[in-house]
Amino acid sequence: MLAQRMFAGPSASLCSLSPFELLDVPILERIAFYLATSRFIGPPSELVPLLCTSRTINASLRFRDNNHLYSQIFCQKFDSAAVIRRLSWGRTTVECLSEELRKRSTILTRMRHRNSENSAHLQEDLWAVYLMLLENDSKNMAQLCVWAELPIWLANVIEDKCQVPREHPLSWVNDIEGTSLVLWLLWMCSSEGSIKNEDPRVRNKILIRLEPFLVQGHRFSSAYAPDAFFYLPLCAETEAAIPCTTGLPLPVARDFVHYGRKIRLAAPPLIPAALLNYVVRLEVRLDDNPLPSAVAQLPETRAQAAAMGLSLPRLTQEDIVDFHFHTRTRFFGDYNGLGSERLDSEWFRIVSCYDPWAVDRPLRGIFYHLGSLTGHWNGRALIPYLQAHIEANMPNRRPSVQGVTWAHERISCVFKEHHCLIPDEPISAPAEVHGWGEDILNVWLPRRLEIKHGIDNLTLHDLETGKIVRYETYHADRENPYSRPSKMSSEWRCDLPAVSEDSQYETDDDYEEVFEERTSGVNDIIITGEVRAPEFASS
Repeated sequence: MLAQRMFAGPSASLCSLSPFELLDVPILERIAFYLATSRFIGPPSELVPLLCTSRTINASLRFRDNNHLYSQIFCQKFDSAAVIRRLSWGRTTVECLSEELRKRSTILTRMRHRNSENSAHLQEDLWAVYLMLLENDSKNMAQLCVWAELPIWLANVIEDKCQVPREHPLSWVNDIEGTSLVLWLLWMCSSEGSIKNEDPRVRNKILIRLEPFLVQGHRFSSAYAPDAFFYLPLCAETEAAIPCTTGLPLPVARDFVHYGRKIRLAAPPLIPAALLNYVVRLEVRLDDNPLPSAVAQLPETRAQAAAMGLSLPRLTQEDIVDFHFHTRTRFFGDYNGLGSERLDSEWFRIVSCYDPWAVDRPLRGIFYHLGSLTGHWNGRALIPYLQAHIEANMPNRRPSVQGVTWAHERISCVFKEHHCLIPDEPISAPAEVHGWGEDILNVWLPRRLEIKHGIDNLTLHDLETGKIVRYETYHADRENPYSRPSKMSSEWRCDLPAVSEDSQYETDDDYEEVFEERTSGVNDIIITGEVRAPEFASS
């Protein structure tokens, strides 16, 4: 009888299961996957009823016991190419991807619900969204803008921050980290259509809130390191000199869990994002503003000016119409077709530039794409009314920054890049006379410098030291961009960042995360250019 009972027990248990519960786990996983991804937009909430079907189904498909399933769902709903390209395979294990799915689902849900109690997670949410957009290859943007309604969420975040008293550390002007992320997100989700369709009252309110950053820009971050110093990393002795040389705050650093592991990040500079958001809204205003009547007194075209015997170059109605109505800032989304790879340099800046003194920066990557500044550029300069600008920046006074008016001037210029190639040593940046970094007032070049322009090169002669260096002109349109063979390395260099000790997935035989980088062969870059006369300018 005992033997019979022992045999009957399991059989009776199996008989109590439904045919669905008796399916093999791989089949259940396929069903769960197609159910979770049948709707691309939004977290995989369709799984909830399935997981509640029975304890047996839940045990087979629950999150903590099935990282394989949830990592597949992540790859279907979010972009993963960027993290594979920028970091090691250790960030793309099934454990890391499934954990990232859970984190993002929680954050997207908080954004969509927009509950006031979610403010405790604001910095975490801002960073997560910013990193998602740096990794965007179409899926991330769709999840953020279509399902989580990112533009509406950002508008609420801005409104909430502006309601906080100015003296509060998390206020609009004091929380450099949070406000910088907000402004970058605002820029990254803006388009020509969204700005044109923006309610004029909302547009004016944003312009007013951006003005403090432009009028008093020296108080906020515009770079990852003090611009008075050419050589990085800084040495310990320079720490005391920094307050004397620049008022710019140093990067705000934060530890953030990204794909299940901690990573140290630097908040992106605030001023560039503020300027971009401000200018595109000013340009929309110009679309509706008629030209001044005095414009009619100018010759219509340059040909007409020449026929009238007027000296050239001569400003014409054609120039003003082109500048007023057609010289426009390109939007972030205009380049979405290039994919996340175009943002690799932004990524490597935030993971490498959090400490100007750091010697060991294991995630060094490509900060600058060679040839980025080469070519013809047109844009506008915003020039403040001088007296009002001075008064707004006087110490111990708080005049209204709204009293500062701006003049618009067209900029049209041509830039060339010249590279000092390995193994040549570049021209040294001389020290500033008072010892405050290098000589930024002479663009970090020796005061007694002779420059000779060749067809495809620059020759620099430092008359103080006698040193002569040749810089090769970079031609992006050529198969070999230089007039002589370059020493670009074909070998991969491996950088080994430290793995976080409190990683929830670390084991005794854990790997070291590896990032591989190929050197560019460039030791230094000099940029030369000229301002183009109006008759040669084109939009």
